[in-house]
Amino acid sequence: MLKSLLDWFNPNENPEQQAISPNLAAAALLVEVMAADDNWKSEEEETIKTLLVDSLTTSSAEADDLMQTAKQQQKNATDLYEMTKQLNSHYSMEQKYKLIFAMWKVAFADGELDRYEDHIIRKVSELLYLPHEQFIHAKLQAKPD
Repeated sequence: MLKSLLDWFNPNENPEQQAISPNLAAAALLVEVMAADDNWKSEEEETIKTLLVDSLTTSSAEADDLMQTAKQQQKNATDLYEMTKQLNSHYSMEQKYKLIFAMWKVAFADGELDRYEDHIIRKVSELLYLPHEQFIHAKLQAKPD
C-alpha cells in the first residue's frame, strides 16, 4: 500500500523507461500533421507510410506497426514538447530538416494545405530550433508543382 502511494506521488521515478524512441516521436509528429485538420485522408496515410519505409529503411509491415503505435502516441500526447524533446536529444540539424520536409509532404499529400497543418509544422520547427529559412526551404521543396 505504501509503495502504491509513493508510486502515485513519484510516477516518473525512472524517466528513461517512459521516454519514446526518436523514430516513434518522428512518426507521431507526422501523424499529428495528418490529424491537424480533423480529416484523416488515405493520401496522407500512404505518404506517411512511404516516408517511414524510405527514411527508416524498414519493411512495409514494420512501417504499419510503427504507424499504429504513432497514432496511439499522438492520440495520448498532451503536447508537442514530449516528442520534440526526444528529437532534440537524438537528431542532427539535417535530420530535423528532413523531418520538417516530411511533415510538409504529409500536409500537401491531399492537395490542400490546411492552416492547422501549417501551424503544427511551424510549431514543431520552432521547438526543434530549426532556422526559419530552413523551415521555408523545406516547405517550398515539398510543395507540389
